Formats: sequence, structure tokens, C-alpha cells
Amino acid sequence: MYTNHMKDTNNNCNKSLLNDQKEKLIQAIKKIKHEVDECHEAEKDTYADAIDVENQFEDMEREIRAEFQNLHNFLDEEEERDLERLRKERDRRVKMLKERERKIATQGRDLERAIGTLNSKLAEDDSPKLLKEIKDLLKRCEVNFVRPAPVDSEICTGQFVGPIQYKIWKHMKASLYPNISMLTFDPETAHPLLTLSANNTTVHFEEKETVADENKKRFHYYYCVMGREGFMHGRHYWEVEVRGKTAWRLGVAREDVCRGEMNSSTTANGLWTLALKDGSIVACTDPKPTFIRTATLPTRIGVFLDCDKEEVSFYDALTMTALFSFSMDSILIPIYPFYNPCDTDDGRNTAPITIFHPSL
Repeated sequence: MYTNHMKDTNNNCNKSLLNDQKEKLIQAIKKIKHEVDECHEAEKDTYADAIDVENQFEDMEREIRAEFQNLHNFLDEEEERDLERLRKERDRRVKMLKERERKIATQGRDLERAIGTLNSKLAEDDSPKLLKEIKDLLKRCEVNFVRPAPVDSEICTGQFVGPIQYKIWKHMKASLYPNISMLTFDPETAHPLLTLSANNTTVHFEEKETVADENKKRFHYYYCVMGREGFMHGRHYWEVEVRGKTAWRLGVAREDVCRGEMNSSTTANGLWTLALKDGSIVACTDPKPTFIRTATLPTRIGVFLDCDKEEVSFYDALTMTALFSFSMDSILIPIYPFYNPCDTDDGRNTAPITIFHPSL
């Protein structure tokens, strides 16, 4: 009986342990099912992301094709305009020459008829009457060839060809969108230690005595200045010369960007900028900067602000190589060009920042 009791006890213990292990199995299965659900959800999200990315690239492909089609249309229109001008001048010249030819031919026929008339009279028998008729006829047949006014038949190709590519580029420049924006600095925002040129297109750092200023638009901690014009709509492009500098920072900023010290002068505080720091180009992203690899340091930076797509992109303006692009929040207040020439770096960074205005 004792033995049976021990067996029952052992069976109960084993059954209890087995139930515990089964419960653990059930919990493990539930956990794995949860992991499976998360896996499926991640798979669906990734599939949706892949479709979205594919659609975005297709949209960009259509946009690129549309931009090139605009260029093709522009060139086709320029070509047709030049050819039409050429055809009109050709028709005008040919018409004048044919009119001259007609006048000459008419005189030729008159001369031929005079010769025929004189020859027929010459063939008549001699008589006193003939003598008088010949005298009268000679007076009537006094015809001379009068050359019509000459028509210039020399064609100078320079009137229609010449530096045709240069001419088309000048025409194209006027229709570029976005065209290069002719920007200037806003002196009201410039840090007191920044010196601006008379036309407000060049700025450099200069140690000098300053006077207290109550202007709330002015930067008083960082050596910055903003552009005079802000943007909320459309696409805008400008270029900034940074040749010879060891440090700089430029891009765009919200109109209400802090003019004093910031805990982070990045996208988190309404600044979308690129900077040269310690010999490298960096995008001032949050929470830490993004280093940009370049074969050589750019000497001119292109900034492209697309308010409609809420993006700002940077380029090496000499090669138009893309450097970096930021996605921005919804643009609810004006966005302004932003510039920081930085301090002189013990005399190594005295070169200015200049807004580039193309001569063409």
C-alpha cells in the first residue's frame, strides 16, 4: 500500500511537472506566434516601402523626362524660329533677284524686237520713201539696255548661324526654371562682427568694436547672416562662392530661427545647412552630423530649395554633383537663405563668402 501511495505521489509530481512544461510550451508558442505576427507585419511594411520607393523613383523618372522634354521643345522652337527667319530672308532675296531677272528679260525682248524691225526694213527695196521711213524708224528704235538696281547676292552666315550655341544658351538662360536667384544679404540680421560689401553680396568676419544693438533680427551669438528674401512657394536656386576658406556654413533657416545660443544648431532648431569643418564637408543633421565624401572640396556651393516638395539640396556648383538633400517639415513660415563665414581661424579663414551672380 505504501508502495502504491509512493507511485501515486510520483505520478502526481510528474503530471504537475509535465503540466508546467506544457504551459511553458504554450507560452513559447504564443511568443513565437507574436514574433511571427511581427515578422509578417514587418514583411508587409517592407513590401509597402518597396512599392513606395519604386513609385517615387518612377515619379522622378517622369519628372526628369519632362524636364528634358521641355529642353527638347525649347530647342525645337529655337530651331524652327531660326529656320523660319532664314526662309523668309531666302524668299525675299530670291524674289528680288527674280524681279530683276524679269526686268532684264523684258528689255532683252524689246531689244530683239527692235533688231527684227530694223532688219525687216533693211530688206526692203530702195526707194525715196524708204529713206524717210528709215530715218523715222531709227528714231523710234533708239532703245538702250538700262540695268536694274543690283541686288545683293552675297550671304553672310553670321546673320543666321554665327555663335548659334552661345546665342541659344543666352535665350535658354532667360527661360530656366528655377533660374539662378539674384540674392543679397540682409544687413539687419548680420552679426556685429560681420562686414558686408556695399552691394550686400560679400561677407567676412572682422574683429572690431561693436555697439549694443536692440535689433531682434540680428544674430548675436553665431557669426551668421540671413538673406533678404524668404520663400514659401516655388523652386529657387542660388550659388555661394567659398573658395579659399577653411570653415563655412550655409543653407536655409526658418524665419524664426533663434538668434542666440542654441543647444543644437541643426534641423531640430529650424536649420538645414552644410558646413566645412576640420577639412571635411558635413551635413548638419540631428542628432549628429553626416559626413559627405568628396574627391575635392567644392569652391562654390549650389543650394536648391524646393518649397513645393519641402526639400533642400546642395551641389558642387562647378560640376553639379549632388552633395546632400534634406527633407523638411511642412513650410508654414518663410524659409530664408542662411550664411556663416565663421571666424578667421587664426588668419587661415579670412576669405569671404560671396553670393555668386553669373555674368551670362
